[in-house]
Amino acid sequence: MDNIVEIARFQNPAEAQILLSLLRAEGIECNLRNEFTSQIMGGYVDVGGAIVEVLEADVPRALDILKEGGYEIYNSNTENARPINWLTSFTNKIPIVKNLSQEVRIIVLLVAVALIATAILFPFITK
Repeated sequence: MDNIVEIARFQNPAEAQILLSLLRAEGIECNLRNEFTSQIMGGYVDVGGAIVEVLEADVPRALDILKEGGYEIYNSNTENARPINWLTSFTNKIPIVKNLSQEVRIIVLLVAVALIATAILFPFITK
């Protein structure tokens, strides 16, 4: 079984859909991850954008299609390649949420922060 590899990342999921169409037209199986999270939370939290993924065996062909289409080639070795890696590493230590998807982890974290802030500020608000 092939691994799934990230080949591109877009802040706007609609732009990612164009690349998906190009890849699928060439017979390459591909997936778009974080599409809905990017749409819903994109203006508030950097969720890493919509991520285009392909099977590892299709990476060379997919990269050729990216180059021909004028897309910038994604480099996973860059320092800021995964802006929310800290979230994944932090939540991997919490048994309750470590098996959840990244999108659900973000929502759980936001709810937890809101509850803690409410608990801290409640005594000041009720005076």
